[in-house]
Amino acid sequence: MDKKSLTDELNRLRSPENLSPDDLPEPTPLEELTGEELPPFPGGVLPEALEGFLKPFSERLAVPYDVPAMTALGLASGLLAGRYKVRPDPLNPPWEEGTNLWVAVIAPTGTKKSAVLNTLARPLYELEQVFHEDFEAKRRVWELEREAWKAKKPEERGLEPEEPKPWRVVVEDATKEALVRVLQVNRGLVAVFDELKGLFASWQRVDRAADRAFWLKAYSGGYHREDRMSRETSPLREPALAVVGFVQPGPFRQIVLKALEEGEEADGLLQRFILVQGGLTAWPEKRPEVGSQAYHAYQTFMKGLWREPQAPPVVLTFDPEAQKLWYEWEDEVERELRNEDLPEAWRGYLGKRLGLTARLAGVLSVLWREEGPISEDSLLRAISLVEWAEAHAKRVWRRARVGDVSKVVRVAAKLLDRARRGTLPKEINPRWVVRQDFAGIETSKEAYKVLRALEREGWLLPVYHPRTPTWTLNPRLLTQAQA
Repeated sequence: MDKKSLTDELNRLRSPENLSPDDLPEPTPLEELTGEELPPFPGGVLPEALEGFLKPFSERLAVPYDVPAMTALGLASGLLAGRYKVRPDPLNPPWEEGTNLWVAVIAPTGTKKSAVLNTLARPLYELEQVFHEDFEAKRRVWELEREAWKAKKPEERGLEPEEPKPWRVVVEDATKEALVRVLQVNRGLVAVFDELKGLFASWQRVDRAADRAFWLKAYSGGYHREDRMSRETSPLREPALAVVGFVQPGPFRQIVLKALEEGEEADGLLQRFILVQGGLTAWPEKRPEVGSQAYHAYQTFMKGLWREPQAPPVVLTFDPEAQKLWYEWEDEVERELRNEDLPEAWRGYLGKRLGLTARLAGVLSVLWREEGPISEDSLLRAISLVEWAEAHAKRVWRRARVGDVSKVVRVAAKLLDRARRGTLPKEINPRWVVRQDFAGIETSKEAYKVLRALEREGWLLPVYHPRTPTWTLNPRLLTQAQA
């Protein structure tokens, strides 16, 4: 057999038309396409005092490192909340970001949620206990001094003894009114939730619209004052509230769907959360020991982040190299936002990308004890975290049916639409995808990765071509498209 005949025979054997229906793979439903696997949590982002404990702790529990790492980062941001601000652009000085983060871990029952949260938040609750005992001791002294002051004649009294302030670090199931009172003294806090379902649900109640508006201010900073006929309330300036909590996938999906149905995604409240896909890893035969010294170092490090909120917030800016990198990152973000193919809910998430980058850079700069401008290293760490977080957000939001947010999903939808209209070519290759300008894909290398992912999902079948990788749409999808 000559070379041409051999090639023709191979082509015939590999042609999908010669496969029986039973031999064809079952394509993954469009709404369940996941695209690429979730990337690992970036290495070297957290300092050794945190990473040295969190890594063996996650391996001991057999949970993804992402979960304790991001939980700890959210808790740390609460200790810094209201104490620091980030000014990312010197040419736009009114733009400032806080250092408070909102972190939601989406994890089903039985995935060690309480173990993670209780262990990592323990240093904060120990601070709370110390502050409470100190406040009670100072209050007893104050009450005696005040009684002595009142016993004096008015002209002999002088200034009234100042009532001590109750320092706080953590709040849990608190009303908006209670949060306002605590923030007036402490400026910044972290709200810790073992189950975020109740908080999310309260934001969607019509009679709690004022609460929703307050939480938005508590993230972004802003002037807040509550006027009541029964009493006068002093204004609250730039509250800073971090949030860390867990929520099960089912309730979170319903919350997102309800928000989309009622148009509540417009204010971007849900998009402010850093979403982490939780779960369990394979149970190892040998698990590492969690050293007491490592945990003590974690506790000491976390407690050392807190400082009294009496001084004005420290304003953090970028050093020259970091500033240059920031403008490059800003250009990239703004160009992507202008992609007309983006679903609106995902556009709302990406619209928070620059602010989140600045916040993470500020938090990481303090954690790495830079004691000055934010370095290029801290900004690079922040950008790597933002890109990691977006992969998790895509997975979580897609499962909640917010929209097709990955390039794999968007290309799949385009191919299916072309098949329905009868304009899809019989053979598909990377160059053809680039020419169609699908989902912002600009290179053949990127197109090849997307097409290979669709092959793994059963959407595309490889066909022989002597020069370039080539696929054809799974006939099962063609039948569905024409039905």
